[in-house]
Amino acid sequence: IVDRESLTPSVACGDRSVASEGGMTYEMGYWNIRGLAAPLRMMSAYAGVPIKEQQYDLEAQEGGGWAAPTWFASAKPALQEKNAMINLPYVVDEASGLVITQSTACYTYLGRKFGLMGSTDEQTARVEQTLAQAFDLRNDLMKVVYPFTGVTPETYPAEAAKHLSKTANGHFSKFEGFLCDQYSAGAAPTAGDFHLWEMLDQHVMMAAALSLPSPLESFPKLAALHKALRELPQLQEYFEGPNYKLPCNNKMANFK
Repeated sequence: IVDRESLTPSVACGDRSVASEGGMTYEMGYWNIRGLAAPLRMMSAYAGVPIKEQQYDLEAQEGGGWAAPTWFASAKPALQEKNAMINLPYVVDEASGLVITQSTACYTYLGRKFGLMGSTDEQTARVEQTLAQAFDLRNDLMKVVYPFTGVTPETYPAEAAKHLSKTANGHFSKFEGFLCDQYSAGAAPTAGDFHLWEMLDQHVMMAAALSLPSPLESFPKLAALHKALRELPQLQEYFEGPNYKLPCNNKMANFK
C-alpha cells in the first residue's frame, strides 16, 4: 500500500495526475472468494499486468455471526484516510497513489489502464452497459445465495431453481439480444465481458450443483462467449490457479 508521505504534494492533496510513466503496478484487496474480484483478476491476467493482492478472511464468532479483523481493524483505517468511501474491492494505483473503490469504478479504472474499455464511443458505451446489467444480475443472484432476504439452506434449492428459470433468464435474454459479436463490444473481450463471464460461470455452477441443466442452453451467444473466454490462452494460468478455485461467495452463503 502506498505511503501517503512518500507521495508528491500534488498527489497527496488531491491532484491525482500520474506520478510515474513507468511500468504499471497495482494492488487489489477483496475477500478470499471469487465474488466481485474475479473480473479484476481475469482482466489482469488477460492484460498481462500482475496485481498484488490482499485477501481478507471472515472468521466465525463465538455465539454466532462473523468478523473480519484483518480488514476492518487492520487494513481499512489506513486506506480510509486516502479514500473515505473505501470498501471491498479496492484498487491501489501504486504509481500515482490513487485508491479506487466500488467494484464498477475498479473495473472501469483498470479497463482504461489496460485498454479494455473500447476504442470508440459506441464500444465504450457497450462496455458500460454490460457492466451495469451484469451488476443487476449479480444483485439478483445475491438475494438467493445469501441468507439476508430470508433464504435458508432448506429453501435455497427451490429459490435457486426459480431464480435460474425466471429472474436469470430475463437478464440472459437481454444479454443475448445485446451481443454484437463474439463479445459485448466486438470480437475481443472488454472489461464488461469479464464481469458477465463470471456471472455466467456462477450460474452454470449453481445449476450443476442442483443437478439442473445449464441455464445457457437456450442462449447460444452467451454459451459461445462463455466457452470462448474460458479458452483464451491468456487466462489459462488463472483458470488453473488457486484464485479460480476459491469459493464464489463468502462463508455464510447458501451457495459457495
